[in-house]
Amino acid sequence: MNRSVSSTENRWMKKVITGLIMFLFLIITVSAVLFYLIFTDDLKDRLIRTNVELLEHMEQKLELVLKNVDNEALQLIQYEEVRRFFDDDLPQGERTDNDYRVGNHIDRLIHSDEYLFSVDMYSYSQDRLVSGDILTEELRVKDYAWIGRFSQFDGYSDWLGSRKVLLRNSNFPIYRNVVTFVRTYPMIHSSGYRKGAVAFNLKEELLLPLIHHEQDAQGVNLVLDKDGVVVIHPNESSLGESWGSTPFVAEMAAMGKKSGYFKATVDNKASTVFYKVNPYTGWRIVRVVSEIELNKPLMVIRNTLAVLSALLLLLAAVLAFAVGRWTFKPLDRFMETITAKLNALTPHPVGDAGGDGLKLLESRFEDILVNSEQLQKQVRDTKPILKWQLVMELLSDYKINISNTRQYMDMLGMELDMNRFVVLVAEFDQRHEPLTPRDIHLYNYALCNVAEELIQAEGKGVAIELENGCCAILMSFQDGDEEGELRAGVVAELIKNYVAENFKRTVTIGVGGLAESPGEIHLSFKQACNVLTYRLILGTNTVITQDDVQSEESAQFYRLVMMTDGMMDSLKLLDGDKLKTQIDRWFDAFTQYGVPPELIRQMSLQCLMKAAVVAGEVGIEPKQFRLPQEMQDSLNQHDNLEDMKGFILSTLQEYMEQIRHKRSSREKNDLVVKVLDYIHANFSRVDLSLNMLADEYHVSVSHLSKLFKEQTESNFIDYLMNLRIIQARKLLVETDAKIRDIAEAVGYSNVNTFIRIFKKLTVLTPSEYREQAQSNLP
Repeated sequence: MNRSVSSTENRWMKKVITGLIMFLFLIITVSAVLFYLIFTDDLKDRLIRTNVELLEHMEQKLELVLKNVDNEALQLIQYEEVRRFFDDDLPQGERTDNDYRVGNHIDRLIHSDEYLFSVDMYSYSQDRLVSGDILTEELRVKDYAWIGRFSQFDGYSDWLGSRKVLLRNSNFPIYRNVVTFVRTYPMIHSSGYRKGAVAFNLKEELLLPLIHHEQDAQGVNLVLDKDGVVVIHPNESSLGESWGSTPFVAEMAAMGKKSGYFKATVDNKASTVFYKVNPYTGWRIVRVVSEIELNKPLMVIRNTLAVLSALLLLLAAVLAFAVGRWTFKPLDRFMETITAKLNALTPHPVGDAGGDGLKLLESRFEDILVNSEQLQKQVRDTKPILKWQLVMELLSDYKINISNTRQYMDMLGMELDMNRFVVLVAEFDQRHEPLTPRDIHLYNYALCNVAEELIQAEGKGVAIELENGCCAILMSFQDGDEEGELRAGVVAELIKNYVAENFKRTVTIGVGGLAESPGEIHLSFKQACNVLTYRLILGTNTVITQDDVQSEESAQFYRLVMMTDGMMDSLKLLDGDKLKTQIDRWFDAFTQYGVPPELIRQMSLQCLMKAAVVAGEVGIEPKQFRLPQEMQDSLNQHDNLEDMKGFILSTLQEYMEQIRHKRSSREKNDLVVKVLDYIHANFSRVDLSLNMLADEYHVSVSHLSKLFKEQTESNFIDYLMNLRIIQARKLLVETDAKIRDIAEAVGYSNVNTFIRIFKKLTVLTPSEYREQAQSNLP
């Protein structure tokens, strides 16, 4: 009987051991496979995002340097000496002196910017360079090919690809790779009125570190222009080559997208190509990463899992065989322990386990159950983070898997109708108040909770805090709901009023457009962020929609530019009251025409730079002026038009005081007073010239020119030209005389010359000026 029982127990034990081994093998294998599949998918997404973010970072650094060169170009062409180089027909001696001063400006610019190699300035009308180099046909084809290209270029500036420039001062031919930026002169002109161009040659070897590092062994970064020509590349021999027909470049161009990535074969290697088109230059910043380098982390995980699974399988086999040494009593005790844990009962002490091995196995399973409880707690604690990451993926332009997104939403308890969406972006006003980051976070947290509660009355949605201190609110609507934008605006008003009543603060909310699918949510988010910037114009504590900021494009830009010319005249005349009135009208025009905020800041910066040029002409030292970047930073700190207007007015008043002080320190010259009286009495004479005035008052031309410029802060030609145009403007408004008669009345025998000079100084032709002036009359 005992032998039969023992035999039965042994057979049952073998079955249990065999089943246990198979069960452990199955658990380990399935767990390893599932872990590998889930984790590798997430890791692949992270690797893709990392490379995309790296590409965007490279583009931002490169664009920052290139835009700085563009700003330096704008500053250079506004110097008086540069204008005289392009506009004036100077005698040889004055021309040489003027070219020398232009060269000094260029040298200072090159020494202040480490990226600049050289600056070339060419006048089309005079067919000469400011450097004095004689342009042979060979030089026109090689180093100065940009001159012919830009003579009929339809635009104001352009970036050229990499090219080789000969070093002039070397004893034997040495070439340097440069990237060239060309800006035409004048800065804004009509077709046929271009006078010249300025080329800025940047050192290609200093641009290369902006997109490529020697430590980056994972991929190769390069820059291609619009035609597929290599602009920047780690391999110097590839510069200037046309890669437009290269398969992966052709595929990139055929996609027609501004950014993205795709798989391709590059240099006989399976690779992933990341690219992004820079909107400023039109260049493509490209990053090529081989599949081997990209998948290295995945291979490490795969190998680690394989080794770990093998060790676990070996351990499972050893433990299974060890169980066979024990009787059913330890096994029953072990099963009782597992059952007690599963039933969440308090474990009670047990007797002798029959050996240390089974006790160790019991403790391990107890740890597994404890860790499972901890894992569930961690999942509950990380739900807000997972919710934030999921919503950010919906707001970004990354491709998402809708089916996976629904599963994650169900897990996190997020309810959305995946048909129509509207995004709102809210930000607390009064940003200058001293709030700590913790206070801002608490306010935004409360705002998100309020928004989600109010949304439930109109639909379904979710709200999260963004990294820049704003809150993003995503509302969803059922298919066929055509009033989504209207209802979103209603919810935004409710949120704004609730914040004002309960938080005692104000909030501005931007409402994006209606997205027809989850893939278009990022477009609504961008629209909401864009309209939020219009609080600079529309004011704070308001709800701003697409309809509030849409405006028709027109030629009003030129009128805004003309208004700054009048402000500069008031600055020269030291008329503070008139200057304040002109600035008020200028900012009223910004609101009337619906000018975008970024354009307002750009035009304000140009106005301040023009004022600096006016002050410089008086003789004020450049060190007393604010740098362009300093002025730009100051303008960016103001988030409403009143503050910005006050900043510009105070800056111009500072320049006015400096000009007044400079002029008061000068002594009036009787000779110049007589000359000015003569000019005002005889400006209509065609033969009026500096030589005639020098003969009239028995002085040398050079002496009279020097005294005239010191006292009037202008040369004779500019003074006479401005005086004649002022008189012509009065005749155009006050009389009905013909254009030809007015030209002769102010001293121009050739009507075409008169029209050309009038348009240069007023941006309008005489007929256009008369028509606009009459339309403004009451």
